[in-house]
Amino acid sequence: MSLWRMEWARNLRQRENYAFLLTWVLTLVLLGGLGQALPVAANYTNVGSTLVTVLGLLLPLFMLLTTSLHWGQERESRRLNLLSTFSYPKWKLLFIRFSSFLVTQIFILLLAFLIASLVVDQSFKTWGTLLAYAVGLTVYATALGTLLGLLGRTRIRSILLAFLTWVVLVLLWPTILVTIISWIPYGMQVNAMTVALFINGFELMRVWASATVASTDVFGDVYLDLLSWMSRPSGYAVVWMILIATSGVLLWLASMVVYGGRRHD
Repeated sequence: MSLWRMEWARNLRQRENYAFLLTWVLTLVLLGGLGQALPVAANYTNVGSTLVTVLGLLLPLFMLLTTSLHWGQERESRRLNLLSTFSYPKWKLLFIRFSSFLVTQIFILLLAFLIASLVVDQSFKTWGTLLAYAVGLTVYATALGTLLGLLGRTRIRSILLAFLTWVVLVLLWPTILVTIISWIPYGMQVNAMTVALFINGFELMRVWASATVASTDVFGDVYLDLLSWMSRPSGYAVVWMILIATSGVLLWLASMVVYGGRRHD
C-alpha cells in the first residue's frame, strides 16, 4: 500500500493534472451555462448532448495522449526494467501504476464537476450521468493508453500511436462503421451495428450517455428497444460490466507486452 501511495503522490505533483482541471471546469461551465445564459440557444441544441459530444471528443484524446506518453517514457528510460528487479509481483507494479493514475484523473474530474455544479444550474441526473460518462471514458482510455504506451516503447511512437487510435476509434469511427456495415447483407446490419457498439468502449459510453441524457429515439426506431434497455438499471450494470471487462483485457494485453507472460515471484 505504501508503494501505491507513493505513486499517487507522484501523480498529484504533476502539473498537467491541474491544467486538466482548469480545462474541464471551463468546458463544463461554458457549455453547461449556455442554456441558462442564452435561453434561445436551448431551442437549437440540447446542452446535455453537447456536453456528451465535447467530452467524448476531448477526454479520450487527452487521456490517451497523457497515459501513452507516461508509459512510453517509462519504457524508453528503462525504469520498468529497474522496478521489475524488486521483490514484487510484476503484474502488481503495472496495476499500481495504472490504478494510481486512474484515481488521480477521477479525482480531478470530481473536482471539476463539483465546481461546475456550483456555477451552472443543471439537474442532478444530468450531472450524475455526465460524471459517470466521463469516468467511464477515463477508465477505458487509461487502460487503452497503457497498452499503446507499452507498445510504442518510446515517447514519440506512443504519442503517434495514441493519436492514430483516437482518430480511428473516436473521430472516424461512425464513417468506418457505416462503410463496413454497408457491405453486410441488409438483414444482418442491425445485429452487426449492435455487436460493433460493444467493441468500442468510447462509442458504447457515448451512446449510453446520449440515450440517458437526451432521448432514446435520437438514434432511430430500429435501436429504440436496445437503447431503452440501456437506460434501465439492468442496462447500466451490463454496460459497466462490459466496459470494466474490456479494460481488464487491455491491461492483461499490456502486461503480456511488457513482461511477455513471465511471472516474478
